[in-house]
Amino acid sequence: MLSTNKSRQTTHEKMITMKFLKGVNYLCVTLCIVLAILFLVNLFGNSLYISDGRFFSATPQLITIPFLIIFSLIISTKSNQQKGVMLFALFLSLISIDWLIQFLRHMNNEWIPFSWVVITNAITGTVNIKALQSFPRQLVTEDATSVFPKNKLVRGYINWAIKDYTWLLFSGLLVGFSVLHMSESWSDMLILLTSSLCIYVNYKQSSAEERQKIMWLFWGVISFTFIMSIYPLLHLSSGEISPQVKLLFNIMLMLVLLLSLVMSLFFSNTFDTGVLIRRTLVDGLLFILIVITYNTVEHYFLHWLSHELEISDVVLSSFLSGIFVLAFSPLHHKLMNYLERRVKKKHVEHAKI
Repeated sequence: MLSTNKSRQTTHEKMITMKFLKGVNYLCVTLCIVLAILFLVNLFGNSLYISDGRFFSATPQLITIPFLIIFSLIISTKSNQQKGVMLFALFLSLISIDWLIQFLRHMNNEWIPFSWVVITNAITGTVNIKALQSFPRQLVTEDATSVFPKNKLVRGYINWAIKDYTWLLFSGLLVGFSVLHMSESWSDMLILLTSSLCIYVNYKQSSAEERQKIMWLFWGVISFTFIMSIYPLLHLSSGEISPQVKLLFNIMLMLVLLLSLVMSLFFSNTFDTGVLIRRTLVDGLLFILIVITYNTVEHYFLHWLSHELEISDVVLSSFLSGIFVLAFSPLHHKLMNYLERRVKKKHVEHAKI
């Protein structure tokens, strides 16, 4: 009898939590729509804003926001939801609010106090981390120990990150980043790396059915983190980054985000996600990387050699190019053969399963 009452109480508490999260998300969606209307009215009402390079590079985010709101509503209205799923829906609406608040502050500092930007960014990042700790199920200390049995540092960090009090600590850390005027890239990397570790552990500990549901989201988080990690390195090496480069980065980030969300929401059970990602994305990117690396090395090596030897003759340059291709083609073919064998091996393993 006591166990039955306790079970009913737990179920009741979960229902209250779900209703609360759903209500908060609907409120955030409404606020996001109001902010979007306010932003668009001011954007098209002043030609200076349209020509502003900051809004030019942020075009991909502006296009993505309506999709995030729609996806957030779809997730919220689905039945039999789980805490991590609802937190992720809340994250989608919060990140839209975060972007819009920053855009409005770019227009006029008096409209949006700096404290609003700091608080919104801290809440958004914390919700993202906590959502991926709870989807498809809440992580426990045994999960991190099982996935990282020999890595005490990573295991200890994950076990610390899943504590309840880190709701406040992560928010405090992110507020500290903003107050100290540290680059947003570093706070973003803290959020993304923590989120990636959490969803990786959840992925490794999930059943085959659960993995199918989170596969696209998992690869989306990993790809998003990888692209974001390049940005601060580029900023450190070259200093100021042009609006065109920022636009390119934002396009890649938003494409990854939208692709992972669309596939997770609508096509998670339509395709064999694991094979599709491995063969289309992973192996495809490896193929492209090998080709780009080979061609880049060939170009710069021949340019350097022509400069050192002061060769300007077209025929002689072509002859050197042919020698380079003959010298390095065996290595190139070995890499391509390895990639082909890898694809076939993965296909055979999956067919056996």
